[in-house]
Amino acid sequence: MARPPFNPTAAMRRNVSIVAGAGVSHEEIALGLGISHVTLTKYFAYELTTGAYKRRQEVLGAMFKAAKNGNVAAQKAYAAMTPRVAAPPLSPEPANAPEGKKAQAQAAAVSAQAGTGWETLLTVPAQ
Repeated sequence: MARPPFNPTAAMRRNVSIVAGAGVSHEEIALGLGISHVTLTKYFAYELTTGAYKRRQEVLGAMFKAAKNGNVAAQKAYAAMTPRVAAPPLSPEPANAPEGKKAQAQAAAVSAQAGTGWETLLTVPAQ
């Protein structure tokens, strides 16, 4: 007789997003639910990623609000956090950008035999 399919509940989904947002490992979450890591990632992928970040943002919003209202503990906790601001993306190099030394040396090495006695001996096959 086959095992019945796993059926996650709304309470399980909420719990997974909360603990994942707090940084609990996937292995620990699976142990807490009594399921395998594979089952956890299969049925709770959203809660482990986007759901966790949404819960984390909710808590940070509440902490910020408490800090603005004068809660000194919230102010200290918020100030102690290290922001992870992403650097702006690099602009692509222009098409006519000069080559680097290595690229110039490689290009010169391909035709180094040109104009020498080696030219007839060292022919570069057509690609």
